Amino acid sequence: MRETLRGGHIEVRPEIELSWKRSALCGVDPGGAFDAEPATDLDPSSRLLRAARPVLDEIGVQIEGTDLCVLLADPDCRIVARVFDTPAVERRMERLGAIIGSRFGEDRAGTNALGTPLELRRGIVVNGDEHYLEQFRELSCYGHPIIHPVTRRVEGILDLTCIAPQVNSLFAPFLQRAASDIQKRLLDGARASEQRLVDAFHRVSPQGRLAVAAIGEDVLLANRAAQEMLDVADHAVLRGLAGDLRPDQSRVVDLVLASGEAVTVHVDRVAGADGGALFRVSPSERRSVPIPRGSTRVEPGARVRTELRRLRGTGEPVAILGEPGTGRTSAARDVAGDTGTRWLDATHVVVQGADGWVADLGAHLRGGDVVVVEQVHLLPESVLSLLASALSGDGPRVVLTAAPGPDLPGPVASLVARCPGQVTLPPLRQRLTELPELAQGVLDEIAPGTRLTAPALAALSAAQWPGNLAELRVVLGDTARRVATADGGRSAVRIAVDDLPAHYRTSERLARLGGRERAERQAIVEALGACGGNKVHAAAQLGISRSTLYARMRALDITVGSSN
Repeated sequence: MRETLRGGHIEVRPEIELSWKRSALCGVDPGGAFDAEPATDLDPSSRLLRAARPVLDEIGVQIEGTDLCVLLADPDCRIVARVFDTPAVERRMERLGAIIGSRFGEDRAGTNALGTPLELRRGIVVNGDEHYLEQFRELSCYGHPIIHPVTRRVEGILDLTCIAPQVNSLFAPFLQRAASDIQKRLLDGARASEQRLVDAFHRVSPQGRLAVAAIGEDVLLANRAAQEMLDVADHAVLRGLAGDLRPDQSRVVDLVLASGEAVTVHVDRVAGADGGALFRVSPSERRSVPIPRGSTRVEPGARVRTELRRLRGTGEPVAILGEPGTGRTSAARDVAGDTGTRWLDATHVVVQGADGWVADLGAHLRGGDVVVVEQVHLLPESVLSLLASALSGDGPRVVLTAAPGPDLPGPVASLVARCPGQVTLPPLRQRLTELPELAQGVLDEIAPGTRLTAPALAALSAAQWPGNLAELRVVLGDTARRVATADGGRSAVRIAVDDLPAHYRTSERLARLGGRERAERQAIVEALGACGGNKVHAAAQLGISRSTLYARMRALDITVGSSN
């Protein structure tokens, strides 16, 4: 016997006592009323419901005359399906809040046979007095999680409930068999989705010398032409191209493969293939392949390179804008050329003083063919007018670098507006489909012969890169040196995921997250960081339940301490 969280004394199993403590930490009032607040965004055609419906239909027959009910919840602990023996049982359960869409996580409903199995990832009996909320103490239940046989993620929870002080000993084996049947159907559904992707590949792959690849969650198919053309690094890029597409949606993308070959990729997301897509790859100069639905998308880096080439020969003043680390200096060098270029940096004003810096500017304007002024957004306003006059004068060509346009103070924005040529360099997070090419270029420069494995490329593609290309260079440089040392200084080495710094070892699945999911993941990571890893406080800050937070953390591969 021991004192309970409600007061009084009853015998409490350790797992129930821990559940009560979790419920109390979430602020659940044991004497309060459960507020259903049903969700409205349920997917009636979800993978879980497709797998569960035949099993639930069979259960409905098996529980006739028993006064039982069965509830099915999704990974967010929302009820998505119900089976009742009689209308009377249905009305009684609805009065207690067991309606479609209601959330039964421990943070809302305390200890119960939906939320508690989700927390424990195993089946558990919750008898009447073991419920944390007083209003549920007339019920006794057994809940069992539905765990995907391959991914090991919790896909849902089954609950068998009776109106009695204790559950029948047969509840557990009965519900375990039902959960096992649903798990098998989930696996069969995954196999069916893979088969759809295989069928799509076989319909297209015989088309002459066209390179065709099909890539899914656990499937990678390629015809001979694709095997000869694509490197393992290219597979990660292709996965990223399909990340934001809806089923049956298409796009056409120009990109450069790891081999350096420029190609056009036609991407078709295959419906019913759980994110799988078909890729048709052809050299860019060949345009005989029919273009599928969708518009051509040119990658940000390709647009910038084209614009820099155009500006190189114009002779007009140019402003190159971008976040720190995006390559502003390299872009300025590309535009200015190799001869007769003088360089000034606005940060030197602090050391030289405004008068000394202006004197250097005047000397450069008199003696150079091109004058590059870096980080003009840091210049004092008194210097900007002198620089503005240089833009409109007959002196040497002036090239400016600065922060992105929205971040510029008014006087600096006015100065930049005087430049007929303007280029905004995209941050690395907007160039992730180009990351294999960029990363290999850095490695070829600092560690010739070093290559990244496909999982390592996928992990890097999932990072946020606030430091942009400069951060990429630091990460790859440090990793290449460590790997070369560990391999005895061999000139040709391969960098795997485990070789990367801890903050960059993210899963390949994260590299395929769409833009909305990436933003959601970052928001959760930031909330956990701000709350010192406390999930209860992080959930409150985000305005979601703790069970929802746990579900999204599992879906987005977040662990406490994640920083990317």
